[in-house]
Amino acid sequence: MEERDSEAEVRSQRLEVRIRGKGMSDLTIVNALVVPMTEERQSFNGFVRVSDGVITEVRAGAPREVTKDAPMIDADGSVLMPGLVNAHTHVYQVLLRAVWEDLPLLPWLKRIYGAAQVLRPEHFYAGTLLGCIEAIRSGVTTVCEHNFLNPHPECAFETIRAIRESGLRAVFARTIMDTGEIVPDCVKENSDRAFRHIEDIIAANRQSERLSFMTGPNTPPLNTTPDLLKEIRRFADEKSIGISAHVAESRSVVEFTKEKHGKSGVVGFLDDFGIPAPNSIFAHCVHVSDDEIRVLKERGASVSHNPVSNMMLGDGVAPVVEMIRAGVNVALGTDGAASNHSQDLFETMKTASLLQKVHHQDAGVIDPYAVLRMATVNGARALGLGSACGTIEVGKRADLILVDLDAIHNQPINDLFSQLVHCAKASDVWTVIVDGEILMKDRKLTGQDEREVLSNAQRRHRNLMERLRTVSF
Repeated sequence: MEERDSEAEVRSQRLEVRIRGKGMSDLTIVNALVVPMTEERQSFNGFVRVSDGVITEVRAGAPREVTKDAPMIDADGSVLMPGLVNAHTHVYQVLLRAVWEDLPLLPWLKRIYGAAQVLRPEHFYAGTLLGCIEAIRSGVTTVCEHNFLNPHPECAFETIRAIRESGLRAVFARTIMDTGEIVPDCVKENSDRAFRHIEDIIAANRQSERLSFMTGPNTPPLNTTPDLLKEIRRFADEKSIGISAHVAESRSVVEFTKEKHGKSGVVGFLDDFGIPAPNSIFAHCVHVSDDEIRVLKERGASVSHNPVSNMMLGDGVAPVVEMIRAGVNVALGTDGAASNHSQDLFETMKTASLLQKVHHQDAGVIDPYAVLRMATVNGARALGLGSACGTIEVGKRADLILVDLDAIHNQPINDLFSQLVHCAKASDVWTVIVDGEILMKDRKLTGQDEREVLSNAQRRHRNLMERLRTVSF
């Protein structure tokens, strides 16, 4: 254990050197149309003060005094709102956009899992950093990176290095697979090996305030045994970390659960092992019954709705309205670009809204403000970050975005909340702030050379495509 701790410290020190200088300072944002996303459905013209990464003042009107030469952003009527929270994604998968098209979940998963045989740490780093830049440009300030392919221990470390270098807030959910016909041997693990790896990851990143951790079964019960589920709950409780899992994404997973375990649904199956809990986030939940929705509510588990991915894979329509009405905390995710094609959460918001309207054949079945909450405060709560971000309130970390609504596709403004969901685009985001640090201003990233990141990602992509040709799916 001492050797692993030493290696973890070296990795952490190397990364600290690379990101040193990204310090936080005082900042005032004025002339903003503030959308705080608190319990009250409101907006107002006002300002926000930030000190050492913390929101210290939120008021209507103009500040009484501003220190000369103090850092200031004139929002000039733009919307100032909490940064968006992508509650479920696989960021590195931007290297796999549009590679496997028109496939249902299980044949698609066979290819995703099979790629582990040729994926290398440098692919994860290059793809993750490119995906993080796309996320920032889309107004995302927090991601939940659901990590499930680890053919080499360094793959996770390189993913985390890229996330940290990007400046995003993140939850790294290092999940585990120990069985499954379509799971290559190189990513099957026993619990002891996986837990040691997770402990190494946590030790190497203990100094990062923007990074927290989860574990979990990847897609239970397709690739996790009952014994592993018991160990995951025990380990998560012991380490005080959360659980992330793909749950009931397609009918095929539910059918497998019935045939293999005699359970009518995945949520019910997982409940036998204590997996649904306040620190659990379940991605998808497309095929869940009313009884299972009740279990989600009673156990306090959250759901990440991924409508674009569900549509791309033909999975079905998640009962989002039913879950919200039952009191389940529902967040939003893009999922990976291999099944979504983008990291654009504005697109996801619009899709989530319209999909429920057409599915229920009821134009008023879901409120735009409820969708905005899914992308902000609900996402933060689902990831255990409710006290840190998701709303604009005094005492919370300054994870903020400015959205320019002057573009023709946004004008004129009538219903602000509806237009943020249905009209605004990722390209309307012009400033992104995480923990008080400006990551993008005037659509220009402050801490990354985009050309260099893109060039490296393209090189790694070409290498990955060549390597994939050697894999028999």
